[in-house]
Amino acid sequence: MPAAPTPAVPPPPALSLEECQHLTSAFLAGPMFRALHAVEYAVPEWGDGPGTEPLSAAARAGVALRHVPGASDAEYRIAAFGDTLRMRLQLNVWRFVIVYTVPAHDLADAPGIAPRFERWQTGAGHAGWTIGWRDAVDPWDHERRLVETYCYAMLPRDFLIDPMAQLYWRTDIVQMTRAFMLEARRVGVRLA
Repeated sequence: MPAAPTPAVPPPPALSLEECQHLTSAFLAGPMFRALHAVEYAVPEWGDGPGTEPLSAAARAGVALRHVPGASDAEYRIAAFGDTLRMRLQLNVWRFVIVYTVPAHDLADAPGIAPRFERWQTGAGHAGWTIGWRDAVDPWDHERRLVETYCYAMLPRDFLIDPMAQLYWRTDIVQMTRAFMLEARRVGVRLA
């Protein structure tokens, strides 16, 4: 007996430009902002079962946000593990771009810092992120040199309306940011 045909997956519904802009802003300033608080969280004592405090109450990271409603990007300042990381997140409907910004010191530049994060970069690559490094200058303070780590990932075409896809990528960004901050701490790179 032949196998039943696989039903065709319908295309995502057509959204207007205004709806896309609204959903993008809502994600960046809502669920993504709230999720980043869990970059650092209190872990319960060892016991016979899980702790009783939900993640939202155990979250310890301080997060500040800069976002203009309707824009496709937001900037977050994440205070966790005794340091502060500046992260820019762009949601371009079907693609994420993350830029982690680290102050460059006298002996630190992209070629000097990148090898220290090789373990982190390998893990992010396994999750589907393309990673790169570049030297930069702060656009508001041209005397301040920076090292930027940029991360790209393609999203499903229905990302803006698929809560499961949003949960997956939101969780992945939190875990990747957590790992970046912990790796910086391990290798002695100050983020603030």
